[in-house]
Amino acid sequence: MRTISLVTMWNSLFLLFTFGVFSLNAEALTMDDLKQKYVDNILECSKQYPVDRADAEQLQNRIMPDKESVRCLFACVYKLAGMMNDQGELSVEGVNAISRKYLAEDPEKLKKSEQFTEACRSVNDAPVNDGTRGCDRAALIFQCTIDKSPDTRRRSSAVELNGLTEEELKMEFTKLVMKCNKDGQMDMTELVQLQNYVVPTKQSAKCVLACAYKAAEVMNAKGEYDIDHAYKVAEMMKNGDEKRLVNAKKMADLCVKVNENSVSDGEKGCDRAAMIFKCTVENAPKFGFKL
Repeated sequence: MRTISLVTMWNSLFLLFTFGVFSLNAEALTMDDLKQKYVDNILECSKQYPVDRADAEQLQNRIMPDKESVRCLFACVYKLAGMMNDQGELSVEGVNAISRKYLAEDPEKLKKSEQFTEACRSVNDAPVNDGTRGCDRAALIFQCTIDKSPDTRRRSSAVELNGLTEEELKMEFTKLVMKCNKDGQMDMTELVQLQNYVVPTKQSAKCVLACAYKAAEVMNAKGEYDIDHAYKVAEMMKNGDEKRLVNAKKMADLCVKVNENSVSDGEKGCDRAAMIFKCTVENAPKFGFKL
């Protein structure tokens, strides 16, 4: 159902800060322990290298902003993750070690990920101006990730064939969040926390979520969860799996109960948006949906 896809879109923000092998094997590499590690790294590095709304929008569109602070944020995260060595170079060995750890039981994916990493080794041969800091090279790694990623090459064809994919929904919803956050109500830390399925408590963050939910038609003009729309999206995304359809509708039936709760902001929907988010996070795994 749409709500499930909308919450999981925050994984795309997480993936932007990791090497392309993660995009290649997102399902295998979004386990709680690994994800938490990278969320912690992002939060730690963003203290020194903050990212503003405009930067986040460009990154979400797979464009590296022309700002040293953003390049250095990526270098910081890459180094903490073991993807970049102390010389500020791509650590092919480090990336492959992560792949072997999480893809040991899938030789085919492991081989593909190692080939993908090898394809980006050449970034270490490019001249840079900041030496061991690695900021310039981090930008090159990012660009190689975008250029070589199978996800990038397949994207347009997937949309043509299926018309509606979870990855496209995630990306589009992220754009809605960024648009709704035009005044910067949510900072980078709050965005990452939301990606980590932490229910927002600040009213400003709740209202950004409500704005995005309304734009995506998850929430109607009255600030309520739209059950009819949820059913329609469940049909669109069943992918021939009737059990998936049944479970999506069951979850919609459960989450629509948030409309019965009293709220202090009426049609604005900020309080109820947080309730929808909370319902999704708590119940998606119970119905067989991965966050």
